[in-house]
Amino acid sequence: MIVFKWLRYLWAVYFLILFCLFFLLFSPFFYILLSKRKWYPLAHRLRAVWGHVIMFLSGLWPSRTGTEHLEKGKTYIFAANHFSYLDILSMNVQVPAYFRFLAKSELGKIPLFGIFFRTIDIPVDRNSIRASHQAFVLGAKALQEGDSLGIFPEGGIRPSAPKMGNMKSGAFKLAIEQQVPIVPIAILDNWKRLPEGGFKDGGTPGRMRIVIHEPVPTEGMTLDDLSALASKVSSTIQNTFDNYNFADHEDHRRNSL
Repeated sequence: MIVFKWLRYLWAVYFLILFCLFFLLFSPFFYILLSKRKWYPLAHRLRAVWGHVIMFLSGLWPSRTGTEHLEKGKTYIFAANHFSYLDILSMNVQVPAYFRFLAKSELGKIPLFGIFFRTIDIPVDRNSIRASHQAFVLGAKALQEGDSLGIFPEGGIRPSAPKMGNMKSGAFKLAIEQQVPIVPIAILDNWKRLPEGGFKDGGTPGRMRIVIHEPVPTEGMTLDDLSALASKVSSTIQNTFDNYNFADHEDHRRNSL
């Protein structure tokens, strides 16, 4: 058991080294592509390439289902559960669309992520009503300009995996006010690969599956529908999460017989 624990720590350190090393190698290209608004989609594509390299070298195997639900060039809000720092990497690599993150401002304080939150991504300071409103305005403007958004509506990493926390209303309010469809995304395995919001328990290589659900239309909805919309998205993700984990448990049980 102790040996396994140390192997988890060693993998986490190895992953972190890869993460930083390849970011530094890619950073000149990020700085160039993020210098102009029109190049943001290319910068986002480069983030996906960077993520693919890290995943491959660290033994992470991404897969996705549901891509047929997405229409090329259409504006969406992608809403996903959030149990691990790997979720950001998953969204960049596994969602086949250009989008901008609307995420907590603390991420922008991480040296490697600062460049993104000064340009392509939109930071949300939840400790300031004024700053939160400004992020909401910027998010609405991005949607109006045809940019999709990626949001973790729980507001941060939940230590309650595999059960989601309550979803905050911002993503759903944006979807209704801008009449943009919202896409529930279930990120299934990252809570096992790198638990919670750090490296205290180490991590493991393995599969990283996501399920992209059919977009939930918001045409004709008003803010009176906000609670129902949030509940629909949350239950869609949680039910998928539960079903896949139950199936994994059954497969493991049958194989052990």
